[in-house]
Formats: sequence, C-alpha cells, structure tokens
Amino acid sequence: QQHQQQQQQQNQFQQQPNPPAQQQTYMVTVPAGIRPGMQFAVDVEGQRMMVTCPANVQAGMNLRILPPPAPTQSTSLDRPPEQQNSVSTPPRPPLMQMFEVVVPAGVRPNQQFSLLANGQRVLVTCPPNVGPGRKIRFQLPISHNDASTVQLSYEKIKDGWTRTIRVTDMKFQWVRMDENGEIDVVTQERFDVKHSAYTRKLHFLEGNDPRMRTGKLSLVTANESSVDSSVERNGREVVGYWEIAAAHQRGSYEEKSAWFQEICIKRLRVEWSEGHMRMNVRRAHLLHDSIDAVMSLGREDMRKIWRFEFIGETGVDAGGLAREWFQLVTEACFDPDMGLWLSSSTNQMAMRINPASEISCPEDHLIYFRFLGRVMGKALFDGQLVSGHMVRHMYKHILGWPITFDDLELADEEYYNSLSSLLKVDDVGAMCLDFTFTEDALGTNKVVELMEGGSNVDVTNENLPEFLQSNLKYHLMDRVKPQLTELLLGFYDVVPEPLLTIFDFQELELLMCGLPTIDIDDWMKYTIYQGEY
Repeated sequence: QQHQQQQQQQNQFQQQPNPPAQQQTYMVTVPAGIRPGMQFAVDVEGQRMMVTCPANVQAGMNLRILPPPAPTQSTSLDRPPEQQNSVSTPPRPPLMQMFEVVVPAGVRPNQQFSLLANGQRVLVTCPPNVGPGRKIRFQLPISHNDASTVQLSYEKIKDGWTRTIRVTDMKFQWVRMDENGEIDVVTQERFDVKHSAYTRKLHFLEGNDPRMRTGKLSLVTANESSVDSSVERNGREVVGYWEIAAAHQRGSYEEKSAWFQEICIKRLRVEWSEGHMRMNVRRAHLLHDSIDAVMSLGREDMRKIWRFEFIGETGVDAGGLAREWFQLVTEACFDPDMGLWLSSSTNQMAMRINPASEISCPEDHLIYFRFLGRVMGKALFDGQLVSGHMVRHMYKHILGWPITFDDLELADEEYYNSLSSLLKVDDVGAMCLDFTFTEDALGTNKVVELMEGGSNVDVTNENLPEFLQSNLKYHLMDRVKPQLTELLLGFYDVVPEPLLTIFDFQELELLMCGLPTIDIDDWMKYTIYQGEY
C-alpha cells in the first residue's frame, strides 16, 4: 500500500506546514530510475525546477526541498513588462530513442553514411566489423512529444551541402550530397570551382582579461568543421539537441525567428533581479562612450537587460532609446568615412571589411571590430536591428556556412571574372602570372604573396587549381583575418552558435537588418531607362 501511494504521489507535492514568516518547503518522491547525483524535474505552484538527488537518497524515498523565492512584483519603468510576472522554465530532460538501420549497399567499415532519423538528417559511421545489409543501432535524444512518432528513412535531396548530426559526438557537421542523395565520398584532392567549399573554424581560447576570450580563426574544408548541438549555461544544459532539431524543421522564417527570440528571452537572458545594466552615453561622444561601456563588460553582462540614457536629455527607455542607440552606433561603425568598412564593388548597400582598416583608423582598429561584434550579437539577442548590410560571405562566416568560389563574385565581381576567365585559357603560363596579389591600400600598392615564395612561382595549367584556391582563401578570409576574428569573438560573446544553425545566411541577414526601405519616387526620379519595354 505504501508503494502504491508513493507511485501515485510521484512528482506531486504535499505542502508542509511551516512556522509563520518562513519560506515553505515541499516533499517530493524521488522518481524510479533516478540515482544519486542525477537531476529530475518537479513542479511547484506552476514553476518548473530541476532537483538533484542527494548522495544518500534513492528512488522511492521522500525528499524535502526548499524552492527559490518567487520573483517580487515591480512597477518600475525600468523593468520590462514581460519580466514582471514571468519565471524562467528549465527544459525537460530529453528522452533517448534507440534507432535501428540497415547499412546501405556500398558502405564500407568506418565509412560514413547519412539518413533521416525522426525527421532529422544524421551522420552515422559504419562500425569496423559491420558490412552492407547488417543492422546497427544508435541513440538520439528526442522530444517528449515525439516519443511515439519516431520514423527512419533515407532522403533524396539535390546535389549540394547539407548539415547533419554526427552520432558519435552529437555535433552538427557539413556533408556534401550527390545527385542521388548520398554522401559524396569522392575526396577532392585538388580545388574544384564547382564542388570545393570551406568553412571558418573558430577555436576559442581564454585571454589575459577574464572578460574577453581570444581565439584562432582558420579556413578548413567544409566537412572538417563542426558545432555543438546543445547550449549550456553555467554548466547546465538549457537547450538540447532535440529542440534545435525540431526548430530546424519549422517551415517558415517567422516560426524559426520566434523560437530563437523565445529561447534568448526565457532561458538565456539574465533575470532583472540578478542584475541589469544602465548605459549612460553622451550624444556628442556616442561611439567613444559606447565603446568604453560595452568593452568593460563581461560575457554574462552581455545577456543582461540594458537600459539607455543620453546624458543631459530627459526620457525613460521603454524601448525607443535602445532602438535609437543600436541604429546610431552601427551607422557610425559602418560609415565608410570611419575607415573600418568599404562598400562592395557589386552592391553599394553591402559592406565589406576594409583590409587597410589599421591604416584608415589610427586608433586600435581591432577594438572597434570586437565592439561591433558584441553590438551585433546583442542586437540579435534583444530583437533589435542594425544599420548595415554586409556582403554575403560575412553572414556565412557568422553561421559557419560553406563558402565557395562563387562567393568571390559578390565580394569583387571584376576580379572574380578575371579569375574565371583563366579556366578558358589554353595556356595559362602565357599570362605571366605568379602567386601574388597587389593590394591597393590608400593609393599605395602592396604585393602580397598567396603562398610562401609565391612571387617566384609561375601560374601554369598544372597549378591553376591551387592558384584559384589561394585567391579564394585570401580574398574571403586571410586579408581580413584579424578583423574578422575580433568580430566573431564579439558576436559569440552574446549569441550561442548552436542556436544559429536553424537559419541560412539570407534569413540571418533579414533577422539582423530587416528589409531595406526603398523610396520609389526618388528611385524613379533619378533613373534613366534605355531600351524597349
């Protein structure tokens, strides 16, 4: 009878009488299967929390808990409305589902193959002692709601790169699929303008200043990079793989962006009661004051609620001052006169990093890029917009998406066409080219070697692929690697990279910058049309 009563009361609470003016405690029965040190979810008066089973307690035993005090009411104008009566809800621990699949024909031991498990593409490595036709098993975390609807199937997709989950370590990885929807196992030993792709790899390091991480940035072949499939905060998982996988399958941009903002607000943002920031800046010295304020913050401060005040001006920040601050600060950073960014030769509205920013901006130009990265990340985190569209491969770098030879066209169309024309030349050696590129830095020409000793290496038909590869890497990363490193470090001081895996580069640009405003009347007034209608 006692056992039946415990089963009925599992995860249900009986309020225990307490002396007046003392916080109430609750009694909970440790669920079956829970061992010392493991966590389980409980509900107290509508608030979900995680409880860690003590060392001397086992499943079926009663445990007395003291929940944290409920948040106090506040009518302060500084406190956002959604925070006044809200309580952060930790995610439920994921269920683990066992999948069984037959190894496809043609797959060899230790070779990878992809498939769909519960609607999510995963990457499986064939065990050493297993061949085609044999069955293998693996586990994946799944949603509580999807536990009874697990499906497993192969998928026919178009030729190109796709993101999968690597079962061995639960990391997202890029793989290239052939026209039959299978992993392209043909290793491209040499660069190919149609098929080769690269992704940025950012390795985080602890810096001398505990508020700032450092990192090493490199460009690797797309299938060598990976990213975590979960998000942790203070050593505890707050967003699991199954949630991100489910968000991947959301059909519309609106649904994905709404999910992203909900995660940022409810699970990652620091509660008002745990600390918030007041940013006091002078309008006449906006950029200088803003850099001093933002760069003095630690990473945890970047996820706190910010309230802005323009010194000497009356007004309460109910959202309008924040929008104005983000707009003015990003406008100042992207202003070509500042010397940090240049307009793309293809699209005057799209900005690219100025390789000569160190010369154009005599102050510490890298501080500006770390600052801008933090501001862009904070804007995305808070649902604000930035005033500055970037060239396409910049959004790909933020997302860790593959970049290809075609991305060079939007960065420098004239040079892209020049390189592409070499593919049609019978004898490239007759062009008298070598492995160098001439940079124009404020009217001064500087010869840059694309490889060690490149000035002494002539371009021929035999080494043309390596010449094109070197140019891609140099123009899309190496020439601005220090600036790009700081921009990414600042951005990921705020936004966890796994959350961004649900977006493509076009969706990210829309989420960060919104839609541009076009004055149709002005456009028509200053347009000269030639040709037939």
